[in-house]
Order: sequence, then C-alpha cells, then structure tokens
Amino acid sequence: MIEFEMTIPNVEIDDARRRLRECGAVLQKDSYIQKHIVFNLPEERKIEGAWMRVREESDRITMSMKIIDGKNISDQQEYFFIAENTEDACKFLTLLGGTEKARQEKRREIWMLGQCEITIDEWPFLEPFLEVEGKNEEMVRETVSLLGYEYDKCRVCAVDVLYSEKYGISEDIVDNHTSRILFDMENPFLR
Repeated sequence: MIEFEMTIPNVEIDDARRRLRECGAVLQKDSYIQKHIVFNLPEERKIEGAWMRVREESDRITMSMKIIDGKNISDQQEYFFIAENTEDACKFLTLLGGTEKARQEKRREIWMLGQCEITIDEWPFLEPFLEVEGKNEEMVRETVSLLGYEYDKCRVCAVDVLYSEKYGISEDIVDNHTSRILFDMENPFLR
C-alpha cells in the first residue's frame, strides 16, 4: 500500500519538540532504541528501490517490505506484518531467499498530530530528522506546514540518501557495503 510519508532533514530536537507541543501534538512514545535487520530480496525477485526488514520496536517485532521508486510522496510503498519474535522473522525472510545485509539502530520518539504520526529519528553519525506520515499527501502537507517547515524542502527518501549526501558517498556504499550502523561503533563513513 502507498505510504504517504515525508522526511524533514536536519532538525534540532528541542526545536522540533517545541513546534510539536505548540501545535497540540501528543507524545505517544518516549525516545527508545529501535533495531533493524535489513535483507536483500532474492535475486530472482529484485525490485528497484526495495528492501525487507525485521524491526525490533519498543513493544513489538515487525516485518516489512519497503519500496521507494521515485521522489514523489506517492512513490513509496510499505507492506507490514507483526511477527512473534526476531529469530523467526529473520528465518522466514531467509527461507524466502532473502539475505541479511545490515544491522542498524536508531533512536525514535513518536508523536501524533491529528491523524498524522510524526517521529523524531536519530541515527548514528547523522543529524536528527522528522518523518511525517498520514493517510494522504494533503494531510502530510498540512501537518508539515502547521509545524512551520517548508514542504518543498522535505524529502521522499530512505536514510541511505541522507548518509550519502552528508558523507559524499554513494548510496550503494551505505546500502550494500555497510553491514553495521550502530551507536556504539566508530563511524564507518569516515575513512
């Protein structure tokens, strides 16, 4: 299904929280560490801009396939399931022919403003950013505006694009040659 989500890069966390509170947003979940295990699709099932992942959230394990095949808000898809545990979810994707390519973590804080979910995401070695997700583009556009950000400066992208831009490296290096992005490690993008 189409995922209507925009990224607002390079935010200052205290300012973002202030904006959220002033607009009446409600904090749904305090900051927590979220862990991702990212998989390539089987070679014979490759889809441009697609990956699978198992995600350990604060209160559940999820499996998803994400596809971003353009730069418009309607060019994103996510297919999402709740899993019993991380080990079985990873085994399931492996049995389907997926291959593990990376383990990653981020710090996430979740807010709701009307029917939009806004997350404050902090990834290792990257400036914090917001993600605004809603039921349609108009809803996301209105929420971005309410928060005082410029919609045309928002991005439709995965985190690999932000790392690529910050460190002047290809997205391929981030996606296919960086097996770990964790808080307690040395920055793999400084060589």
